[in-house]
Amino acid sequence: MSILDRQLKLISKQETYDGPTELNDGEGLIARITSSAVITFQYRCRFNGTNLRVKIGKYPATSLKEARRKHKIMMELRESGRNPEIANGVGGSGEQDFVTLDDCVNYWLKHFVPSLKKGTQALYRSFSNNYFLGTFPDRNVETIPAREWMQWLDSISAEKPKTANSIFTTLRACLNFCKSKFIIERTDLDRIKKQNVGMRPENGSRVPTWSELAQIWLAIERSRASTSNKTLHQLTMLWGNRLSELRLARRSHFDMKAGIWTVPKELSKTNKPIRRPIPTKVRSILERVMATYDDVLFPGQDLNTPISIAAANRYIRRIRENLPLEHWRTHDFRRSLSTGASELGVMPHVVEKMLGHELGGVLAVYNKHDWLDGQLEAYERYADKLTAFLDNNDG
Repeated sequence: MSILDRQLKLISKQETYDGPTELNDGEGLIARITSSAVITFQYRCRFNGTNLRVKIGKYPATSLKEARRKHKIMMELRESGRNPEIANGVGGSGEQDFVTLDDCVNYWLKHFVPSLKKGTQALYRSFSNNYFLGTFPDRNVETIPAREWMQWLDSISAEKPKTANSIFTTLRACLNFCKSKFIIERTDLDRIKKQNVGMRPENGSRVPTWSELAQIWLAIERSRASTSNKTLHQLTMLWGNRLSELRLARRSHFDMKAGIWTVPKELSKTNKPIRRPIPTKVRSILERVMATYDDVLFPGQDLNTPISIAAANRYIRRIRENLPLEHWRTHDFRRSLSTGASELGVMPHVVEKMLGHELGGVLAVYNKHDWLDGQLEAYERYADKLTAFLDNNDG
């Protein structure tokens, strides 16, 4: 049974007490009561093989509500492998009495990052391993001065200004999460403004033309790469999908009989399923992929694991370096599809569905139609137009 506040009030008003010496609130939170009616909240647990009783505070200076809040923090610290006494600013059992950047990052990786999409998880773990962990070892994260944070960020920005900006944003989110969990109170990183770190990633504006798409297609076709890597990018060019929607796709996502590809919500940026038709040119390529691979249709070296985003990007980088074109990237294929489909007379709402976008306004609330027939017609016309340019460029 949980402890009641009125129960504690009655006990605290007494001069002597002869009831139970401990009241249990659950999950190790107890109120220990002396014969003189002094009430002390404690967290009782095991840590590193040792029984601990961590003092939380005396009632009524520490309220029941405050004791429960602090108890929750202590449980989370213990679950992350840290001594729960840190919550009191006391480092018992040989623990330091401050929280390091590594402590914060590891706590964030364990308690927040797993709730994100797999691609985001991979990015944040990469940032953590390559930039965060070990950067300020054995330092109190709350006392690292802004100047040192800025010097570290500037050292990254010197070679990778856009990466530095993204790292700053990600680390700030990590530390804010730890503040929301009362692991730390503040850091000097808060004094730094995002616009002063590196360079913000630019909003893309590149739209490869029909002729450029044809050159890229043929370069992919003629390259010495796996079927997995080549078809991943050619299908992305035809469908206009986000790369990871297809890179992580499984055989079960494709209904070849009905002619529909369903991107499950866990792979969708909008966190909602996306349905696209399977047009003729796509079907011929997809059937070849399905005849080559099993459940994972676009594997890397391990046939049971999807090709990594790093490997996919390396491949496109090699293709790009050998073409006399203005800088482009895979994501630009989406702008080509949007622009090209509109040029071919496809209605805007159909184009938005092809791209996997959420419709705006009232349509977003009430209209759940996918316009699959309209999408199919648009995809067929788009592929025909691209094929015509391929025929002109081949030879």
